[in-house]
Parts: sequence; C-alpha cells; structure tokens
Amino acid sequence: MPGKHVRFSDDDVVYPTPSLSATSSLPSSYGSDVGPMTPPNGPNLYMPLNMGVPAAIHPVLEFAKGAIPPLLFDVTLPAENVKPSMTNIPPQVLGTPATNQQLSTLILVHPRLGRWQITVQPAKGKVVLVQDVLNAIYTSLRQQASGTDFESLPPAAQVEVTAAFTRRWTRMPTPQTQKIEKSKGLKRVDFLGSTVTFAGLLKSQFGPNCWELMMS
Repeated sequence: MPGKHVRFSDDDVVYPTPSLSATSSLPSSYGSDVGPMTPPNGPNLYMPLNMGVPAAIHPVLEFAKGAIPPLLFDVTLPAENVKPSMTNIPPQVLGTPATNQQLSTLILVHPRLGRWQITVQPAKGKVVLVQDVLNAIYTSLRQQASGTDFESLPPAAQVEVTAAFTRRWTRMPTPQTQKIEKSKGLKRVDFLGSTVTFAGLLKSQFGPNCWELMMS
C-alpha cells in the first residue's frame, strides 16, 4: 500500500494457539466453484532461477503444519498490524528478501480465491521483501468481489461468505465506520470464510516462483 509499511507493535498481546489447517470446512467443490486454481499466465510472471539452489521462502513466511506461524497476521487488517509470535524475531526481518532466490515476482494462490491470484512485486528495488508479501496479501484481498462471483458459489459457500462479510464490517469500532465498511460490499477476503489467519506459504506445483497461501 502506498505510504504504508509493515511494523511490529510495541504492545504486549497474548495470542491463543491457532488450529492450523490447509483444508476447508466447506465442501471440496467450494474452491472450484469460485474458479479453478490455475497456473499464472503471462510472459514475465515466472522468474529464472539458480537451478543449483532450490527456491525456498523465508522461514518467517514458511508454512509448518501444526506450528504457530512466526508472524501473526489477520489478513482482514492492514499488514502494519502484523506481530511476531516469538520474541527472537526482530522487526528488521521484514526488510529482508522473501526468498533465497531474491525474486522480483511471487505468485500466491489459494483454492477459495480461484482465479484471483496474488502477484507480489517489490515496493522498492528489484527484490520482493517479506513486507512486500504481507502488504500484497492484504491489498489484494481488499479488492472488490462482484455479485457474479458470489452467485457462482454453492449455497453453503454463500452462507459462509455472507457471515464473513458481516463479521468484517461489524468489527469496525463505531456505527459510522461500520456503515462505511458495509457500504463497500463484498471483498475477496470474505471468500476465505472464517480462515483469515495467515498460516504461511507452501511451495506450489504451478511454478518456481508460485506458492500456496495457507490460512487457518
């Protein structure tokens, strides 16, 4: 986001241990009804890699099943609200390359987002940083969803997306901000249902610079 930077809050907050899962409580058809999770298109999305070194995501962004993510990130909130889950994670880590290959583009995919792939590019310079990934996730998920997108969902999914939308606008601090948020309508983040906690990135089969966005 222009003018925005991820930062760690100085407040001491105790977080409950999330139940991490790469699966959905909805039928498996939910993701396919939103749109097939297809490999990225375009001539510049796949980056050349050093074939002698396997591409790997930064440890603070890496998905580990059953573990608390190093970065605590509610994707319904701007990325500057991200907090470390461990005291040994310095704020400076946000300014380090997101991958060992120092890529200039990353593609993130999620079954519930279907065709809405998240393209991550550097805010400055030529290398995607950890904070670029977090900012891109939030910014992309804040984009509008259409009525056609909603109507394409099965009934069970529509119920969950509607519930997610309601939770999002009702958490605003004042009646005025609630009204404003509600008036903006459905966002892509609502299609994630109740799974709005960033759980990490998992290497995807779709390409050398493509990762699956894992949520809990």
